[in-house]
Amino acid sequence: MDKKIQNCPNGHGPMALKTTEKDMTFRDEKIGLQAEVYVCEECGLEVATIEQTAAIQNRIADAYRKKKGLLTGTEIRKMRERLNLSQRELAKRAGVGIASIKRWENGIIQTKSMNSALKAAFQDIKVGNNYTGNRALSIPRIKLVIKEFEAETGERFLEKGDMLLFDAKYLWYADMIGYHRLGRGLTGATYAALPHGPQLNNYKELIDLIRDADESTAKPLTMEEKKIIMKVALTFPTKQSIYDAVHRESVWKNKATGAIIPYSDSAKLTEIQI
Repeated sequence: MDKKIQNCPNGHGPMALKTTEKDMTFRDEKIGLQAEVYVCEECGLEVATIEQTAAIQNRIADAYRKKKGLLTGTEIRKMRERLNLSQRELAKRAGVGIASIKRWENGIIQTKSMNSALKAAFQDIKVGNNYTGNRALSIPRIKLVIKEFEAETGERFLEKGDMLLFDAKYLWYADMIGYHRLGRGLTGATYAALPHGPQLNNYKELIDLIRDADESTAKPLTMEEKKIIMKVALTFPTKQSIYDAVHRESVWKNKATGAIIPYSDSAKLTEIQI
């Protein structure tokens, strides 16, 4: 195969395909890896194709995951295939959406809590119920609930630049109360204890998906679910009021940063009558 198929942008002619050693810092971790790129033998310029860049990014992510003791994308895929599981089946076992499995296998780094959920899923330990409130994750339903809160509170959510700082707190109370009263949450979302309060786990992956979702495709809210949303909205009529309330909840304060808040903690809520 001819390995001199890229031309040097500096006019030095064809470049050679070579494997080079790379040392870099990623998320404060020093990472060394091999990367295949085109190199100009005259000026030393290195150029990577789109495919090569994607491969390098995946290697960086996997190297970081190895340093942190997380399953790599390749390991997730191989373990899933060894157990003859589809991505959808693994997602159901782990209590996450299929989109998360696809992203993790393709370079997106999972949180420590989700890594634990994956490991448990590979051992066929059912972790989803207490993480997702006995309901499969529904992105359209998350948006539907948020829109219901908009109508009840008059507050605006999902605006440009919105990182679900307040939206997630309304969702969290509604899901937790739904689980306590009805036996399952409203959305199937998983929540992590983050510095600014309870937040959708892997929320950065979900923001655009929620914003672009068609809530009309979601299973309609029941009368009981609407009453729960109304109760949360009446208890916390402003974004600031709910922000302050969650920071007084011991079920958040007593969790390590990044830890999953199980739905079984719903009985311990103190800032709203459940």
